[in-house]
This record gives sequence, C-alpha cells and structure tokens, in this order.
Amino acid sequence: MTTINNVTNNASATPDTGLENIEYKTQEEHSTLGRDDFMKLFVTQLQYQDPMNPMESAEMASQVAQFNMVDLMYKNNTALENMTKAQNMAASVSAINLLGHKVEYEGDKIFVTEQGVEPFVISNNQETQATNVRASIYSQAGNLVKEIDLGPMEPGQEMSLEWDGKDLNGNEVSEGAYTVALYAEDSSGQEIELTTRTMGTVSGIDNGEDGFPKITIQGDKAIDFNEITKVES
Repeated sequence: MTTINNVTNNASATPDTGLENIEYKTQEEHSTLGRDDFMKLFVTQLQYQDPMNPMESAEMASQVAQFNMVDLMYKNNTALENMTKAQNMAASVSAINLLGHKVEYEGDKIFVTEQGVEPFVISNNQETQATNVRASIYSQAGNLVKEIDLGPMEPGQEMSLEWDGKDLNGNEVSEGAYTVALYAEDSSGQEIELTTRTMGTVSGIDNGEDGFPKITIQGDKAIDFNEITKVES
C-alpha cells in the first residue's frame, strides 16, 4: 500500500513541462501555443499520468487526432506559404516583361502622346440608364481643358471617350496626363457612378510588402499587377 501511495503522489506532482526552456522571438509567439509546444504538453501529459488511473483509450485517440490535426495544419500552412512565394515570383517575372508596354487598368487619367490620345473606356455597370453623361477633362494644374457631352448610356453599355486632343479654344494640347471627371444621372435626377478604364505605359516595377509586384504607370499612380485588364500587343 505504501508503494502505491508513493507512486500516486509522484504522479500527481506538478510536472515539468519543459515549456519554460523554449526561446520565443516575440511576445506574440510567447502567447501562442505552437506545434512544438503542443507536442511537449502531450508527451508530458503521458509521462505524468497516474498509473492507477491511466488515460482512457478513447481519450488517448482523441488527443492523438488533435495532434495530427495540428501537424497537418502546420504542413498545410507551410505549403500555402511556399505556393504564394512561387506565385509572387512568377508574377514578378511576368511584370518585368511589361516594362515600356501599354496596359489597360481602372483609372481616371487619359494620356496624350506623340501618337495621339490613348484609349479611354467608360462603362455603365449600374442597373439603370445613365442620362446626361458628361466628361470634363482637366490639366495637371486643375484647369478645365475640354467638356464632352456623351449622351445616355444603357445598363451594361461601354463606350470610348472620343477626344481629338484639343482644348476649349480648338488648340492642340501638350503631351501628358489629363484627368477625366464624369457626371451622370438616372431618370430621377440621382447622380450615379460610372466605371472608367484607361491605357497607360508601364515605367517601373516594384515588389510590395507582400512580395506581389506593383506596377508604376508613367504619369499616374502605381497599381497592383492583378489590376491590369489588358496588355497592348
């Protein structure tokens, strides 16, 4: 009887989990139970269980299943991280090939080059007709350069902004980027928003904080690689 009591008392003693020997890089890691932590706790629990009251087989199977699930999630996360890195690398290689090329993307800039005015597409993605659609074109200094009446647009309709590159006085404008401001309303006089796509030249490539490439458009903003809708051949 004495022997049994001694074994029981030893089994019920506070176990040394070994977790205090783990070196954590950040406070966040210290407050999160990781894969190695879970394994240490699981092994320690088996080591210090009461031999007179061992873990039931069903409970043992449940905890083994939990460990296997944690291990599988860890492996899946690693696989996803590697896949993301591979995709970002492939996107970066593809993005480099866009340098100097013209691409289409959602934006409000219209470009005037030596070849003339670059394409600018207006879409009505609303469920109602857009009436009294008007485009106002401004210089980089914010001066009104041109106003163009586009008429009505049906739901789902697309149209190109036809601009001859001349100002209000009929003079040729200088090369550069101009801003297009649209005004449209429905039949009840409520203002509605239209979508615009523009064509610009890629002048630079940079990897963002997430490793995904950012595309710099000459004279305009930087956009994400996946915002490009078309590449001019």
